[in-house]
Amino acid sequence: MKKIEKLTPAQIARFPEFIEKWTRIGLCTDPANRPEAEKGVEEAYRIAGLSLPKRIVWCGSPMSQGLTRAIVFGLDKASVRDSVGDSVGASVRASVRDSGYGQHDANWIGFYDYFRIVCELGKETENLFGIQKISENAGWWLPHQNICWISERPNACHGNAQGRLHKDEAMALSYPDGWGIYALNGVRMKPEHVLTPSNKLEPSEILKETNVDVRRELIRKIGIERFMVVCPHKSLDKKGDYELLSIRLSDEITDARYLKMLNPSISVWHVEGVPPNISTVQEAINYRAETVRRGLDWNPYILT
Repeated sequence: MKKIEKLTPAQIARFPEFIEKWTRIGLCTDPANRPEAEKGVEEAYRIAGLSLPKRIVWCGSPMSQGLTRAIVFGLDKASVRDSVGDSVGASVRASVRDSGYGQHDANWIGFYDYFRIVCELGKETENLFGIQKISENAGWWLPHQNICWISERPNACHGNAQGRLHKDEAMALSYPDGWGIYALNGVRMKPEHVLTPSNKLEPSEILKETNVDVRRELIRKIGIERFMVVCPHKSLDKKGDYELLSIRLSDEITDARYLKMLNPSISVWHVEGVPPNISTVQEAINYRAETVRRGLDWNPYILT
């Protein structure tokens, strides 16, 4: 077995090539290359010492993949006291657990692809050849004896500047069969929260949302100015374009401290959470500068 103890400068210089390659694979929204993906399935079974599946079933998304699996393996085992919905839900959850993630395995398969090509470790990585071929050509896959389900890739994938799933008034991630994920800045959202235009969202309803991350994204969507009109709050201190606020977010969170400030580059007000012991604008500014310097993120209740 070939042993690598240290990478050469020339080998290190090829990192960006593989980052770009596998990021592109992981985010690909082209239709699956079904013939190549099926070759990968057969190769993965052979490498595992298993008989080839008698059927490879293509599905329009991981959800329909899980649902068809539920029909084959789940519903016939449902007890009298279990609802069909419970049985389907359990089977779909099991399919997520048992699946290979195809293109969404790119984060770790790219690691081995790098060593196979750059460091010539073909023998050492050959057991991944089938899985890699699936990842390069299709979405999630679910192997069983005699049958393997495999999913199409998404047909749309939207993200923010940080690469988190994000799309307002549409699915952030969608599949050919119509299933998908609604998300704002990486936070899973209800369809109605995303599809409703910002001027139609009621600030008073947002305060009823118990999930902190969801509430933050809803506030970000409607804008802090509109939210503050109806959100119970009081000013604790002011200094120029800065204001320290105490905001009542819920019955449990009655004194959340926030520093409201003006972003001069885009002329937009936003607020950032600070610890509850902060009592002046200057203390809040000092705290904010220190957290930025140290790369910390203390408060989970950042609004915008």
